[in-house]
Amino acid sequence: MLHFLSSLFKPTTGEAGTLDKGLIEAATERAIDGTDPRLRVLGNYRRRLYEPVARAARHVIGLVDGQAAPVEISRRTYGADPRLRAFFVSSEHLQEVLGGIRTVRDYLQGVSGPLPDAIYGLLTVEWKERTVLGTEQHGDISRRDVKQVAVNFFNHRFAGPAASDAEARRELKKRAYDYLLEIALETILATRGKRQKLKREQQLLKKKLAAMKAGNWGLEGMFAHEDALANDPATLEAQIDAVEKELFEIGTDTESLQRSLDQLAGVLADPAHWIAKRELSMRLNYMGIRVEDIPGQASNLLDLVELYSASGERRITLPGYIPRAELPERPDFFKAVQRYLG
Repeated sequence: MLHFLSSLFKPTTGEAGTLDKGLIEAATERAIDGTDPRLRVLGNYRRRLYEPVARAARHVIGLVDGQAAPVEISRRTYGADPRLRAFFVSSEHLQEVLGGIRTVRDYLQGVSGPLPDAIYGLLTVEWKERTVLGTEQHGDISRRDVKQVAVNFFNHRFAGPAASDAEARRELKKRAYDYLLEIALETILATRGKRQKLKREQQLLKKKLAAMKAGNWGLEGMFAHEDALANDPATLEAQIDAVEKELFEIGTDTESLQRSLDQLAGVLADPAHWIAKRELSMRLNYMGIRVEDIPGQASNLLDLVELYSASGERRITLPGYIPRAELPERPDFFKAVQRYLG
């Protein structure tokens, strides 16, 4: 069984830079469950995946733990943090956007007991540059219709919401690793699709991949262009279980399984190709226009971190926490029913 809420990357007491043996074993089994469980028929799958899984785990851990300390994302800090001023039109816009992000709303609804004082996670935004015509001031001289580069930030997401920074980082590591497994399954699917006799097998694996993506299993919730509604995990688990049962009934030849294992190992062995981050800087004025560092001209230098994937997706990321006061009240369904019944 796939187990959408499977726990990986728990804190360990090992030396820095080393991987706990239990983590590698758990990550290996999750890699099999996340692609094709029939790979366990191959007696060498653990040995074949050991080093690729270790590379993927180290990369994911470094990617997440290499983040800066979380910053407060609130109306109070809006005026003091140039990144927040660039990402949001106003402090009111910040509060409105945060309250409308689905992962935040789902988290609030899913917490049993008192809500935490803050929700930790990773704020991400898309960004786009476009050429506009504007006014440029040089001393007492004003020039009109000057070509300028405007930077827009949009499609805000908040990934891995949790009650603490440690929990949020653990969730982000799991999602990044699962994202690699989705890529591996897509790679396996592409090969299977070229062989007619494996058509039904391909259809089943494609159905499994669709269920994984529908459950926001990896990073699709962050890279998606729309805030899509995640499906019920239990329903998706049942769909995947049914797919895997039929796959076992179909069976397959050892050569095909070995090829799939090699493809899985290939993706995990080169994780930086599929997901990585880079630093970028830009200087913007209060209108979001790229400018040079000119004395007397009001502007801010933004030092940003961009997460990007081999598929061409890219997003600016900012580790942070949202104080409880910035979030909407959790829905009281009992009161709602009472109002409905009069």
